[in-house]
Amino acid sequence: MKLLIFSDSHYRTEPMYSVAEKYSSVIDGIIHLGDCTEDISGFKTIYPDIPIYNVRGNNDYENGCPAERTVPIAGHTIFMTHGHRQRVYYNTDTLYYTAAQNGADIALFGHTHVPYLQNENGILIMNPGSISLPRSSVEKTFAFITFENRKAEAVIMKIGHDGISKLASLSF
Repeated sequence: MKLLIFSDSHYRTEPMYSVAEKYSSVIDGIIHLGDCTEDISGFKTIYPDIPIYNVRGNNDYENGCPAERTVPIAGHTIFMTHGHRQRVYYNTDTLYYTAAQNGADIALFGHTHVPYLQNENGILIMNPGSISLPRSSVEKTFAFITFENRKAEAVIMKIGHDGISKLASLSF
């Protein structure tokens, strides 16, 4: 099973839809971690058989998405949030403890527009960065998590001038 993960699209949908089209034959789910989750409404029409999970960001107003959600997928428990409520600009401590309280072994967040990938005491903490407004570099970023036989690999990808390439990866 392979999940495609975006965050912080901020109404700039072209890169997100382009990535989804490129990988549509290998993805089994799409996650958007907020700031502008309404951008993914087209995915529901284009890929009606692919589950879509999203959470509300600090720039998503009255869109009906939950601020946080915990979802069991492929024998793992994924905690999803935008991250502003967990003050992720400062550190990931609150995010880690919230994920642990929810029984999650994976915590996904956005908000900072900066890719982040760490195993913190047995919980994978990942921010895919921003697909439209990166802050750490000029490259737009997104991520995958691939599950296979109870093992998983998280990969952050960058979109550079020479195409799409791996920025970071972590197996767990």
